[in-house]
Amino acid sequence: MTNPKVRDTVFCKYMSTEDHLLAVLNAIKGTYHNDSSSITINTLSGSFYSNIKNDISFMLDTLIMMLIEHQTTINPNMPIRMLEYVAELFRRYMEPEKRKIYGSELIKLPAPEFYVFYDGEDTSFEHQTLRLSDAFMAPSDKLELIVNVYNLADGMNETLKERCRPLKEYSIFSNHYKLLRKQRLPIDEAVSATIRYCIDNNVMKDYLLHNESEVIDMFGFEWDEKEERQALIEASEARGEARGQNREKINSARTLLTKGAVTLQALKLSGYYSQEELAAISK
Repeated sequence: MTNPKVRDTVFCKYMSTEDHLLAVLNAIKGTYHNDSSSITINTLSGSFYSNIKNDISFMLDTLIMMLIEHQTTINPNMPIRMLEYVAELFRRYMEPEKRKIYGSELIKLPAPEFYVFYDGEDTSFEHQTLRLSDAFMAPSDKLELIVNVYNLADGMNETLKERCRPLKEYSIFSNHYKLLRKQRLPIDEAVSATIRYCIDNNVMKDYLLHNESEVIDMFGFEWDEKEERQALIEASEARGEARGQNREKINSARTLLTKGAVTLQALKLSGYYSQEELAAISK
C-alpha cells in the first residue's frame, strides 16, 4: 500500500484550524483580523449529491472565501479544478435560498481567492500565477480565474512564512524531512528524526506530540513518485525481455519441428514447454 499524498494530509490536518487559517489569511492579505470565530471551514469532503473534494476552503464571515491546495508537483490545470471547487461551494452556500437565483434580487456571495502552496523539488520559482484563460483555445477575457502559487522551499517566500507561523512551521517540518530523504535515510528513520527535530525546536510541537504515531503511520505508506515511475519502467522492461525470450524459445522449437528434427510428442515429453507454448509451437 502506498500514499503519494502524505505531506498533503499532514499539511491539511495541521493547517485546518480556525486560528491557523486566520493566520494564513492575514499573512497573504496583509490584514490583522484577530477573531478566529469569524472563520468558517467549508472544505469539500464529498456528499450524497457530489463527490468533489478539495484540500482546504474557508470563509471569513461572508466576505471572503479562500480555497487552498497543497501540491508536491505543479499542476497547470489547477484553475479549472478550482473552478469546479468554487462552483460546488457556491452551490452549497446558496442552498438555503436557491430559489432566489431566478428572482430579481442580487444574491451576494463571498469573494473567492485561490492559492496553492507548492512543496516539491522545483526551486526555479518563488511565486507563479496560473490563469484559467491560459487553457482557452482562442483568446478570451470573458471568464477568468487566477491561482497564486507559493513555493515553500527553504529560502522561498520567507516574508510570508514570517507573517504566518503555522505556514513557517509546516515548511520547516517538510523541508527537514526532504533533506533527510535526500541523504538516503529510510522513510521511518527520516520521519522519526524530523518529528524529534521539530519537537525539540518547538515546531508544530503540540500537533506532533498528540499525533506522532498517526504521522509516522501515514509516512509509512509513502511512495516516492520518481521511485514509482522507475519501478514501473523496470517492470515493463522485465516483461518485455521475458516476452522476447519466450518468442525466441517458441520460434526455435517451431523451426526444429518444421525441419523434422523433433516431433511434437517429443517436445511434450521434454517437460520444457508449457501448454500455451506447445499450442503456439504447433500453429
